[in-house]
Amino acid sequence: MIGLVLAGGKSSRLGQDKTRVVHEGQTLLTRTATLLQRHIDQVYVSCRHAPATDSPWPFITDETERIGPAGGIITALRKFEKPIFVLACDLPFMEDSIIERLMDAREKRPHDCVLTTWQLKDSGFIENLVAIYEPESLPLLEDGVARGIFKLSRLIPAELRHTLIYNEDERRLFFNVNYPADLEQLQGR
Repeated sequence: MIGLVLAGGKSSRLGQDKTRVVHEGQTLLTRTATLLQRHIDQVYVSCRHAPATDSPWPFITDETERIGPAGGIITALRKFEKPIFVLACDLPFMEDSIIERLMDAREKRPHDCVLTTWQLKDSGFIENLVAIYEPESLPLLEDGVARGIFKLSRLIPAELRHTLIYNEDERRLFFNVNYPADLEQLQGR
């Protein structure tokens, strides 16, 4: 399995590069990649272009343009032809237990499922950026993108997803930093 930290967004909603946001003494990118590397030996950072700073993790430049996270996932699936554990770079409260439980669930997934992910119990929201994509998901992703569908939750049909349910008690672990208000909340303001 390959670990893939998604760090290719433009951070336009936040107004600054979220990979460089510092929380508790380290950047969100460093925290996320370090967390993932505790569980997966090979971790890569997915980005739109080569990073300007040195990183201990190798990077993969998206082969696609302006299609969001699907581009990074498609690029990694094409390159490695292995399961890809995807983790967004902007999850400051993500924990080892969430990663471990997802990896365990993947081992127990129905044979035809090509995505193992989390789903919020009350709303049904799918966490497509805390998920494991099987190589067999690639044709579905490519086909959807070719048809102009870029939202990950619409690219993999529900019957091909293996989901773990989380509830309000765990919702904080999936908090991500997208907007200035999120950053203020993270910084305790």
